[in-house]
Order: sequence, then structure tokens, then C-alpha cells
Amino acid sequence: MPSKKKSLSTTPQPIISAPEESLPHDREKFMTLGEHLEELRSVLIRSILVFTVFFVVALYFGEELHKIVIKPYKNILGESATFYQIKLMAPFMVYLRTGFMVSILITFPFALAFLWGFVSPALETRTARLGKALIAFSTILFWLGVWLCWAQAFESFLKIFLVTVRPLDIETRLPIDEYYDVFFNMHLIFGLSFQLPVIMVLLAAVGILKLSFLLSHWREAFIGIAFAAAVLSPGPDVISMLMLFVPLLVLFGISLVLIAIIERK
Repeated sequence: MPSKKKSLSTTPQPIISAPEESLPHDREKFMTLGEHLEELRSVLIRSILVFTVFFVVALYFGEELHKIVIKPYKNILGESATFYQIKLMAPFMVYLRTGFMVSILITFPFALAFLWGFVSPALETRTARLGKALIAFSTILFWLGVWLCWAQAFESFLKIFLVTVRPLDIETRLPIDEYYDVFFNMHLIFGLSFQLPVIMVLLAAVGILKLSFLLSHWREAFIGIAFAAAVLSPGPDVISMLMLFVPLLVLFGISLVLIAIIERK
């Protein structure tokens, strides 16, 4: 009897694939460690290039930036207030330091965006969108801290030490390099300190921090914030510590609200 041969179907079978959002980026899937390091190097190079551009522009407008930086000093002591020079290279270093610090402040959000562009292809689309929102939130907080220091804290800090507690028989004139040190250190500290909600939200999003834990250990958190403000404050006095402690305490409260929203969702 002739054997019956099974007919093979030539119709292509449909391939069921996972949703596009759950798959890693093809390029990221097959990249080696060396390729990842090469891409990270390009991120660093782009950040340095952006910094260099802003640095050159800041040097070109050095005199205008100097007038802006010393404005709080003249607001306290009057337009006729002057500085004095101790080191030979102090005036030249003032322009370099101004350009450097202004470029750092402006380059910060660009560097975050470049770094996130390096990380985001390996993440799901939803996570990448949340990361972009977090970078925007971090940038806003950073500049909010810098603005608060410029608008309130720094001038109040100068007024306390140059006017309020100054004996009458002391002439008030600061070395120009010391003024610049205090100015940029204080603004940078405020900007970085305002990243507290970002750090806490990230830790809560990955499950490390819990709202119940923070609420049950609020005394330890209070002491930790006070210790951080004492270490990071530009002066050794209580007043300069309070200038940083109060905003950090407010940001801690905002962080608790954001963590509660995250846990509810």
C-alpha cells in the first residue's frame, strides 16, 4: 500500500513578540563592555565641550560677571566699598574662577542630560520618561537652591559678619579672593543640597526607603539634617547653619509627601 506522506505546510507561522517597550534597545543588547566605555567617554567629552564653550564666553564677559558677583557686597557696604589684593595673581584668578564656577553651574543640567542619554536606552520606555522628568526636577531644584542663596542667604550672611557683629573700630574690606571663595562655595552648596528630594525619591522608587521608616525615625532624620547643615554651612556660626538647615528641613517634608504619592501609586 502506498504510504501516506504528511504534507508540510509552507504557510509561515506568526511570531509572537514581546511588547516593544519591554525589549532592550538592539544596539544596547549587543554592545560589549568596551563599546559601553567608549560611549561613556563620548558623554564625558560632550560635557567637557559644553563646559569649555561656557567657560570661554564667561571669560569674555568677565568684567560684567565681576560686577554681578560683587553686587551683594556693595549692597551691604555701599557703592564706594572696595576690596584689597593680597596675592599678585589675585585679579587674574578672579576672572578664571568666575568663568570656571559659572560654567560649572550652567553645565550641570547638560551633564545630567548627557548621562541620562547614556543610561536610558537600556531601560523601558516608561522608566526612561520618568528619568527625564526626574532630571528636569533635579535641575529646577538645583537652580532654586542657587537662587535662594543669591536672593536671601548670601546677602544676609554678609550683613551679619560685615555689619551686625563688626566692632566700630574695624575697617571693612575683604580680600577679593576670599570673597570669591565664600560666594561660589556657598552657592554651590545650596544648589547641591537642594538635591535631597531627588535622592530620597530615587531611593523610595527602588524600594530602599519607606515612608513608615522615615516617619518612625524622624528624630534621627532631624539630627542628620542638622549635622549636614553644620558641616556644609560656609561659616562656623549658628546663623549660617540655620540658613541651610531650614531649607533642608522644608525639602525633607516635601520629600515625604512625594514618597507618600509614590507608595500610593
